[in-house]
Amino acid sequence: MPDTRNPCIKLCRFDAAGTCLGCRRTRAEVKGWKRLPEDVRAAINDRIRTAGVTGPPQRKRKDEAKRLRKLARKIAKLEAKLTALRAERDGLEATRAG
Repeated sequence: MPDTRNPCIKLCRFDAAGTCLGCRRTRAEVKGWKRLPEDVRAAINDRIRTAGVTGPPQRKRKDEAKRLRKLARKIAKLEAKLTALRAERDGLEATRAG
């Protein structure tokens, strides 16, 4: 049985050529999906699967860069906290030894 499911990944943005950056369908294919015959939907899904690309690579890189910045901030805060805790420990050890 051919795959006629809607390939939408809920990332509907179109490039200058009118192709969805999420599912790689044309505007006309997206707009008329429910009215298309099953064989046409199956052919579109085959074309998309053959291309093997979904989602915009720029967005993924942007999201990864944002995540890296967020992690760097968290690590910096934890390192500052760790430095303060080590200083407190060293102070307690010094008073205990002396």
